[in-house]
Amino acid sequence: MLKVTRISATKKISIIESLKELWKYKELIWAFSLRDIRVKYFQTILGPLWLILTPIITVGVMSFVFGLMVKIPSDNLPYLLFYLLSIIPWQTFVALLNQTTSCLESHAGLLSKIYFPRAVIGMSYVMNCTIDFGVGFTLIVLFSLFFKVFSFKIFLIAPVLLIIQMSFALGLGLLLAPLNAQYRDIKHVLPFFTQLFYFASPVMYSVTLAPAWSKWIYAINPMATVITTYRSIFNGTPLNFDSMMMAIMLSGATLFLGLNSFLKKERSMVDVL
Repeated sequence: MLKVTRISATKKISIIESLKELWKYKELIWAFSLRDIRVKYFQTILGPLWLILTPIITVGVMSFVFGLMVKIPSDNLPYLLFYLLSIIPWQTFVALLNQTTSCLESHAGLLSKIYFPRAVIGMSYVMNCTIDFGVGFTLIVLFSLFFKVFSFKIFLIAPVLLIIQMSFALGLGLLLAPLNAQYRDIKHVLPFFTQLFYFASPVMYSVTLAPAWSKWIYAINPMATVITTYRSIFNGTPLNFDSMMMAIMLSGATLFLGLNSFLKKERSMVDVL
C-alpha cells in the first residue's frame, strides 16, 4: 500500500528539532555536495585545478594593479600574500551567499516532488565551500612559508574565522532564499549588494587607510574582521580580540535569524516556486 506523508505548512518546528532532522539526512547532504562538485567541473580540461588557478590569477592581477602601479600600503606584507589573505575568505563568503540565496529556486523541480529538509541544500553548499576554502588555506600556508612570514597561530585562529564567515554568509543566504523564491528581483539586486559590501570590506586595501569616521562600518562588518585578522597573524600586529568577539556575535545572530526565518517559511515555499 502506498504510504502518503502529509507535511503541514503551519506546523512549528524548533531549531533544535530541525538540526536533529538535518543530521538524519547527512547522507543526502553529502550526496548533494558530491553532485555539485561533479557538475562544477564537468567537461572542464583543468577540473579542480581551477580552485588553485582562480585565486592565484586574481591575486596576481590585484598585486600588479594595486601593488606595483598604485602602490597601496600592504601592512608590511608581500602584495601576493596581502591579497591572498583577503581573496580566499572573500570568494568563499560570496560563493556560499550566492548559492544559498538561490537554493530554493535552483531546486524548484525537486522540491515540488519529494520532501526533505530544505536546509539540506544549504548545508551541502557549506561543505563545498569548506572544501574550496581548504584548498585556498593551503595556498596561504605555502605563500607564507615562501615569504618567510609563516606563523603557527594560523592553525589556531583560522577555524574561528572560517566559522565566522560561513555563519555570516549562510545566515544572510537563508534570510534571502525565501524572498528570492517569491520575488526574483533579489537575484538581480544581490550582485549590487555584494559589490557594495566588497568595497566596505578591506579586500583590496588596508583598513589602516580608512578615515576615522568610517571605523564603525568595519566594527559591524564580520568580513572586515576576518580579513584584518588574517593579515594581523602574519604581519605581527596584535590580534583585536574585541573585534573578533563582535564578529562572532554578529555572525551568530545573523545565522540564528536566517535559520529561524528559513524554517518558518520553507514548508510554504513550494507553492510559490
